[in-house]
Amino acid sequence: MFKAAGLFGGVQVIQILTVLVRSKFIAILLGPAGMGVSSLFLSTTAMIGNIAGLGLNFSAVRDISQAAETNDISKVSRILKIISRWIWVSGLIGMISTLAFAPYLSQFAFGNKDYTWAFVWLSVTLLLNALSSGNIALMQGMHKLKSVAKSSVIGSVVGLTTSVPLYYFYGIKGIVPALILASLSAFIISFFLARKIEKVPVKVSYSETYREGQEMVKLGVIMMISVFIGTFVTYIVNAFISHKGGIEDVGLYQAGISITNQYVGLVFGAMSVDYFPRLSAISVDNKKVRELANQQGEIVLLIAAPLLVALIVTAPLVIRILLSPEFYSITKFIRFIAVGMLFKAASFAVGYISFAKGDKKVFFIVEGVIGNFMTLLLNVVAYSFWGLNGLGISFLLSYVLYFILILGVTKRLYSFTLEMRFIKLFQIFLLLCLISFVVMVSIDTTWSYVLGGLIFLISVIISYREMEKRIDLKSFINSRFNRPR
Repeated sequence: MFKAAGLFGGVQVIQILTVLVRSKFIAILLGPAGMGVSSLFLSTTAMIGNIAGLGLNFSAVRDISQAAETNDISKVSRILKIISRWIWVSGLIGMISTLAFAPYLSQFAFGNKDYTWAFVWLSVTLLLNALSSGNIALMQGMHKLKSVAKSSVIGSVVGLTTSVPLYYFYGIKGIVPALILASLSAFIISFFLARKIEKVPVKVSYSETYREGQEMVKLGVIMMISVFIGTFVTYIVNAFISHKGGIEDVGLYQAGISITNQYVGLVFGAMSVDYFPRLSAISVDNKKVRELANQQGEIVLLIAAPLLVALIVTAPLVIRILLSPEFYSITKFIRFIAVGMLFKAASFAVGYISFAKGDKKVFFIVEGVIGNFMTLLLNVVAYSFWGLNGLGISFLLSYVLYFILILGVTKRLYSFTLEMRFIKLFQIFLLLCLISFVVMVSIDTTWSYVLGGLIFLISVIISYREMEKRIDLKSFINSRFNRPR
């Protein structure tokens, strides 16, 4: 678990750093308005990509992994050819759809048709991103995790180095070329890495491609619909903020979400690489599921909680370093989100259970429908009454409600309960987050940072001691830095 987490934790640190540096340059060179435009482009194309993609980037990994287990290169090659054709079709559908609806996408996102040609040019990213996702799925399914890591790291760095000059010389007009170059570089890198996987020539008719790919598509569609609903909700929220408050509010909102998501996102991403396959393998045994989910949940809390306390305490400094003084207005917003992230961390491991058990209906209803509906409703109401800070409150409330919901569903259907050790840890870290929040919001002096720093130190000590009880942390750290050359 920790080997995979260590590999992808490092990858995601690099990815997060590149995204944060990119956000910093956007903030400085383009300002909140530029960040808002970039966010609307990304959320719009992501929405279309998720629909056209049919969830193949998820289901393909499963099919490829199953074929790889047989050690039959002909079977693997056959599956890869079938998946490759489906990926091409999905990418072309996304590209053509964006081309056809470009004027309407501009009208819906920005309230005018000024960005029609921008969406026309961005249509090519739908095809490139689909092909990149297919290559990544191929490497994941074949357990080429180092290749996946290389693709992610190199793609992130190249995307950063090509986008910054465009922002500098062309301002907001450089956003579209930057996004296209980022997609192109990611595709080229993933293509050359995926080519190294051994394959043999196989003949597969188009009717066989359609027939044998149906089951993969059905599985992917379940995930796709859930992801699409979430993406669409994000799109509606961005559009609502844009129409009601203006493009700058969209930029401020996305800047706050981006900082907090990426700040702890490496924890969720790194842990899920190993956790989901292990959970799926024991999914029929509720006792083992309960043990593993509690264990995983504790580890996520122990890693994420000190980071969240640090974010609450140092929010203004983080904004100054990663963005610019123009974004100081989102300080309290970020602190609300940080507290909400603790509830997200607490529910992280539990949220995988229904899908690991193959209970697609429950997964879809809870994750796809109820969770997203709560998010949309709370965001619209909270922003209408309290502006940007209201969006922070809605984020916190949505994850509190989701935590309660997912615990109730898994207890009723799978007899899942949280162990007392997990509950105590969560209570301690929640108390530390709340105290640090109150201190930083109510005391506007140097003493607030002194007290906040003390609370952070306490959280680190607790986390370290509790981690030592679960793993030999010193040996694990030494093994990462003292490898044989």
